[in-house]
Amino acid sequence: MLAPAHEILPYQPPRELSANLWQIQGSLKFAVPRNMTAWRAPDGRLVLYSVVAMHEEGMRALESWGKPSFMVIPHKRHHMDAPFYKARYPHIRTLAQTDDAANGVEIDGRLGELTSLGVRGELIPGASYSDVALDVPVPGGRALCVCELIGNVPPPPGRLMRVAFRLLGPPGGGFGVSRVVKAREVVDRAQVRGWLVEQSRRDDLSMLLFGHGEPILSQVPAALALAARQI
Repeated sequence: MLAPAHEILPYQPPRELSANLWQIQGSLKFAVPRNMTAWRAPDGRLVLYSVVAMHEEGMRALESWGKPSFMVIPHKRHHMDAPFYKARYPHIRTLAQTDDAANGVEIDGRLGELTSLGVRGELIPGASYSDVALDVPVPGGRALCVCELIGNVPPPPGRLMRVAFRLLGPPGGGFGVSRVVKAREVVDRAQVRGWLVEQSRRDDLSMLLFGHGEPILSQVPAALALAARQI
């Protein structure tokens, strides 16, 4: 059953990124897409990062991949659909790195619960809103999921929206750290830059996924190095 009186915003069909990894692109009431990432553990349990509510057909597709078992709250502004998922899956473990309720949903534990599945989660140092990065194994490497710090959103249609995007988005547009995120959410530039540089030096990252925008599936270290230079 759907959670009562929960608004479901438009979303796109799921996109399979690997044998155990999917993204669903949802929407907001303004022209910014938002993504839910779903990762399947070897035992069939699903880890959901930044959940997006869907109609029954979409939810059944999600359930065909595995059992929704963990709901990661990746950011204090990315929890609008947490009550929908908790109502549908009362057993789901809601994980975050702080104790603050997620839109009324109580936090059950920390991301350390996922370590036994090969999943790593951490707060991005120097960022506000408890921005969580999730690091999951995929065939041939690992995928790094970031929520707000970096995005990869193309300029929206419409002249006014494009002007706003140029003023508030990443330098040069599209990929990177947007000016509004840098102003509002980067509270210690040295720490954030250091974390990005550290990630850029890894040789195991094959995917870079975002809370907003298209995934990067090649040359991930170069992309992270570029983001570090934007801080």
